[in-house]
Amino acid sequence: MKSKENTLNFLWPVKNGFRGIRNAYKRVTVAHIESKLQSMFPTGYPVLCTSGRVALFIALKESNVSRKDMVGAFPYANHCVLDAIARVATPLMGPTSVSADLRVVYHQWGYVQERSLPANVIEDCVDTLCVPGTALFPGGGSFEIWSLPKILGTTSGGVLWCRDENTANSIRQKRDNGSGSTFQWMLRLLMYRFEKLLDYWQGAESKYRKVSLWQTGEIWSAILQWDAFVADRKNKLQLIWKYAVSGLPQPSDRLPTLVPVSATISEEEAWRLGILHGYRMMEKIGDDGSRSLIRVLPVPIHQSFSIVQLHKTVEQIK
Repeated sequence: MKSKENTLNFLWPVKNGFRGIRNAYKRVTVAHIESKLQSMFPTGYPVLCTSGRVALFIALKESNVSRKDMVGAFPYANHCVLDAIARVATPLMGPTSVSADLRVVYHQWGYVQERSLPANVIEDCVDTLCVPGTALFPGGGSFEIWSLPKILGTTSGGVLWCRDENTANSIRQKRDNGSGSTFQWMLRLLMYRFEKLLDYWQGAESKYRKVSLWQTGEIWSAILQWDAFVADRKNKLQLIWKYAVSGLPQPSDRLPTLVPVSATISEEEAWRLGILHGYRMMEKIGDDGSRSLIRVLPVPIHQSFSIVQLHKTVEQIK
């Protein structure tokens, strides 16, 4: 029987509501966090948001699309992405999505398969852990989006990276003039125990909204562990990479949350190994632009999947 905690966190690091509360009293300013992020990644201008969902909503608004515009999305885009798009424009999925008025390009699980994209592209890098100093906007887009829960395991927070400094400053001003987010933060914490609250949180989580000082302490504490997360993930990547599906370039500066493997073990065995999500579909993009969907076993290498679990998994899939 899957626990509610694991159901919410199977592909990404486990989020801990108690940890969020424990760090809530460490008051750190939003500007201090943004300054730290920019010193780590100087090729972009960060805007701290309450969530990755809000970061996507803002990027769409700043891209000047409206209901008449078609916004292309990943074939298996989750409801959060589709909801954010639908609040601003009209989602388009399937083969024709590449010819949409604007695209939200998902670098799935941290793997960059598309480059030399049009400048108006929004790059969805929600679950990519970048090594400090990594160049942003790998596909050439105007915006890059991170989800801090999916990268650092925090309970909230997202980053909207802007290529242009004036755009970032304008968004920060709109954000800081928006409504408060303390109630949203409380809902976010409580929903890990009371799943029904997710509906209420989602309903209001698409607007320019201030980042609550109750959120920033946990975010800051997680950012201070960035180097440790990078070292852990690099170690795990080396252990499992030889079993990755063919045709993917081995990541070096953009570290994925998992490694897709062409395994033949059963769903039950995967469950026993701690891979709670089982098999998933991955979009493979060829050098000629061709696209195909392949069935893979995504083996986690994030900080919540222990090295012991990973060794057991490697032994099983050899």
